[in-house]
Amino acid sequence: MKKIKLYIKGMHCKSCEMLLEDAFEDLGVVSSKIDFAKGQAIVEFDETKVSLEQLKKAVVDEDYTVTKVE
Repeated sequence: MKKIKLYIKGMHCKSCEMLLEDAFEDLGVVSSKIDFAKGQAIVEFDETKVSLEQLKKAVVDEDYTVTKVE
C-alpha cells in the first residue's frame, strides 16, 4: 500500500470533497481523506491496481487541479 498527499486547487466546499471521494472510490483506492479548506487529499491505494496518473486524472476529470504530490 502507498499513501500520498495531493494538493488540489479549486475545491471550495464539502460537495467538492464528496465528488473526489467518489471518484477515488470508483478507482478502487483503499481510503481517502479530503479537506477542501486545506486543499489536500490523503489517499491510500494499492500501486498494483491504481497508478498516481489515474489518481491525478480523476482529480482533473472533476475540474480540479493537482498542484503538488507528496
